Amino acid sequence: MKSSLLHRLAALFAVAALLAPGAAEARNPHCAGGIQYVVGGLRDKEKGMTEDYQRQMNKAVQQLEQCATEDAADFEALGYLGWAYAELDSAGPAGRAFQKSIDGLNSKGDKKKAEWAAQNRDSYWASALNEGIAQINEAQQAFPVFTNKAENEADKTLKGEAEKKYQAAIVNLTQASLYRPGHAQTIRTLGSVYAFMGDYKTAMTVFQAGLTMAPGDSAITQSMKTVRTNYANQLIDEKKYDDAIAYFTELTKTEPANSDLWLGMASALFSRAQARDAEKDAVARKADFAAAGDAYAKAGSLKTSDADLPFNAALAYQRAGDHAKAEGQWRETLKRRPNDPDALSALAESLAELKKFDDAIGVLRQALLSDPKNKGFHRQLGAVYNKAGNSSKSTEELLVYLSLHQGKPVDDAAGAAKAMKAGTSAAKTLESLGAPDQVNRWEGDGQKYETWYYWSKSQALHFGADGSLASKSDWSTSASAAKK
Repeated sequence: MKSSLLHRLAALFAVAALLAPGAAEARNPHCAGGIQYVVGGLRDKEKGMTEDYQRQMNKAVQQLEQCATEDAADFEALGYLGWAYAELDSAGPAGRAFQKSIDGLNSKGDKKKAEWAAQNRDSYWASALNEGIAQINEAQQAFPVFTNKAENEADKTLKGEAEKKYQAAIVNLTQASLYRPGHAQTIRTLGSVYAFMGDYKTAMTVFQAGLTMAPGDSAITQSMKTVRTNYANQLIDEKKYDDAIAYFTELTKTEPANSDLWLGMASALFSRAQARDAEKDAVARKADFAAAGDAYAKAGSLKTSDADLPFNAALAYQRAGDHAKAEGQWRETLKRRPNDPDALSALAESLAELKKFDDAIGVLRQALLSDPKNKGFHRQLGAVYNKAGNSSKSTEELLVYLSLHQGKPVDDAAGAAKAMKAGTSAAKTLESLGAPDQVNRWEGDGQKYETWYYWSKSQALHFGADGSLASKSDWSTSASAAKK
C-alpha cells in the first residue's frame, strides 16, 4: 500500500512526540519502542527499502501488542498498533486497535489525538472502499448484468473478467468493513457485490450483520428487502417452488403491503401448479392455481395501476375452475386496460362457463365493434350461441369465421361486386348497400362462395357463385342467447 500524505504527516508528528523532553521516560518501553518501529518502518518504506520496512512493522506489532498488555491506558500507542497492522494489510486487528484508541482518547478528553487516530484509520478505510467501488464499476463495464447467461465465447471471457473484478472488490470492501466495523455505506457496498453476482444468501448475511451493528439503517434495510425478494425469485428459477413459497409466505407476513412480494408468491404458486401432473395431481394443481389467483389479486389491489396483475389473477382462477372469481378479475383488467382483446375473450369464456350467455354475447359484440376483422372473436361468439342453443346465430358467426379463415381477399372489392350478374341477390345488395369494404372468395363443402363484408355496418353477406344469397351474418345488435 502506498504511503499517503496523511501517513507522512502522522509520522512526523510521531517523531516530534518522541523527541519531546521526558516523553520516552514516561512511557512503557514496549510502547515507546513500538512507536519507534512504526516511524522507522515508514521511513524505510519512503526510501523503497521494502524488507527493512516489513521487518520494522512486524517488530512494531510485537512491541505494541506487549504494550497493550502492560499499559492498556496508552491509547495513543494503540493508535500506532492499528497503524502497524494496517501497513501489514491486517485490517481486522487494525480496525480493532484503531477503535480502542479512538474511544480511549475521547474518554480522556484528548480530542486532538482521537481525531489523529480516526483520520489515520479513515485513510486506510477510504483507500480500500474506493478501490472496491472502482472494481465494481470495472466489473459492470465488462459484463453489465452478471446474472445473465454468457451467450458466446466473447461474453464468457468478459464475464470471467467481471468475476475477477468482483472478487477483488470483495477483498477490498471486506478490508474496508474491518477497518470501520458497522459503517453502513461499507456494509451496503460489500453486500451489493454479492447481490450483483447473484449470491443473494451471502448478501443477506452481510446485510444482517450490518443491521446488527447499525440497527434501523434505512439503506441497509432496503437493500436487505431487495435481496430477500431476489433470493426468493431465484428459488423459483431453480424450480425450488416449495422453498420459494415458504420464503415468500414469511416475507408477506413481515411486509403485507408490498405488492412485489405478493407477485413473487403468486409466481411461485403458479409455477408449481404448472409443474404438477394434470391427471395425477389434479386437486393439488387446482389448489395452487386458486392460491396463485388470490396472491395475484392481492398484488393487484396494492398496485392499482398495473393491469397485468388482475389479468394474471383471472387466468389463475380460470385454470383453477373458479370462473366466478375469474370474472371479477377480468372485469378489473378491462377497467385498467379497456378493450384488451385477450381479456375480452377470456371474460366471455368465463361468463359462458357460468351460463351467463347474454353477458358473454354482449362482451364479444363489444369486442367485435372495436375489432370486427378478428376471426377468433367470431368463432367464439358462434360457440357461445351454440352453447346457448341459438343455432341460427351460431351459424352466422361461424360462417364469418370460415370466410375469414379459409378465404382470400380480392384486390378490388368494388370491382368484384360490380362483376356480379344483374338481377342477382348480390347485384341488388350492391344497389342497396353500396360497394363492400372487403370481399373474400372461399370454398366450403365443395361449393364456392364470395363473402362481402360491410365492417362499418357489422354485417357480412355470403353469396354463391351464381350471385344467390346463401346466408347473412349480422352482429350489429345483441341477439338474445335464448332465441332459436
